[in-house]
Amino acid sequence: MTDLAHKKIHVACSQIVCRPGDIAGNGRQVRQLTTAAAKAGARFVLFGEGALTGYLFQPDFVWRHALAVDSAPVRSLRALSRRLRIVIAVGSIERADDAFHVSHFVLFPDGRVLVQRKHNLTDKERAGGIVPGPEERRLFTVGGVRFGICICADSGIPDIWNKLAAQGCQVSCNPCAGGGGRQHMRRAEELADPETRTQYLADMEKVCFSGETLLRCHDRRMAMITVNLAGDDGIGLYHPGHSLILDSAGHVVAMHPGEYVAEYLAPVLIHGVISVPSRQ
Repeated sequence: MTDLAHKKIHVACSQIVCRPGDIAGNGRQVRQLTTAAAKAGARFVLFGEGALTGYLFQPDFVWRHALAVDSAPVRSLRALSRRLRIVIAVGSIERADDAFHVSHFVLFPDGRVLVQRKHNLTDKERAGGIVPGPEERRLFTVGGVRFGICICADSGIPDIWNKLAAQGCQVSCNPCAGGGGRQHMRRAEELADPETRTQYLADMEKVCFSGETLLRCHDRRMAMITVNLAGDDGIGLYHPGHSLILDSAGHVVAMHPGEYVAEYLAPVLIHGVISVPSRQ
C-alpha cells in the first residue's frame, strides 16, 4: 500500500450529566469541560446531542427551552471559544424563526457559527414539533483537517460514509443522545441481586465494544469522534453516556464506556491526538 501524507490534530469529546431544561447547569458543565479540553491542548471538542437543553420532546418543553443561535447561552460559549482558541461543537434543541430543530452549533474562535441540523428524526422528535434539517452535511475545517457531523440517526442516511469521504471528510463526528428506557437504569445497591448483576454486565459489555465502526474507520481512512448524552430525564429515558475517539487506522485513541448505574455518572472528558490521511 502506498504511504499517504498524514495530518495530526488533538481532539476531545465530553459528556455532561444532562438535566432537561437546566440550561444554566448544563452550560456550566460544557464551559468547565471545554476549559479542561483546551488546557489539555485540544483544538476541537464535541458534546452530545441535546447537551445544552436536554433531550426531551414534549411540545411545551421544546417551546420553552429551544435556543436560537444568538441566545445568551450560545453567545457565552462563542466568547469562550474566542478566549480559549478552541472549536466547540455542542448539541441543542434549536429555535430558528418559527421552526424547531435538533441541531449542533459549531462555534469558532473567529466568531463564526455553523449549524448542522438533524435530518433523520424519530417519531418522538416529530411529535414534539421538530422539523428535519437537510440531508447534506456541512463540512468545516479545524487545523487543516475537515470535519463533518452526523447527529445520531443521521449516521443511517443511505451511503453516508461514502458521501462524507467524497466530500473530503477526514473526521466524522457522531453526537448522540443514546437513550434507552429507564428500566435499564440501575442503583448501586441493586448490584447485589444476581439477576440484576447479570443484566448489568451484559449492558456494559455492549457499550465497551466499538463494533464494526472500527472497520469503517479503517476501510475509509476516516477518524471518528462519538459522544452520548448522560443522565436521567426523569420521564422515560436514561442516557448512559459513552465517549469514543477512533483513529483513521481504526484503533481506539480514547474511550470512556457508558454507565448504567446512575450514581456513577459524572462529567467526563477524553482526548487524544488523531492522525488522518491528507485528502487532495
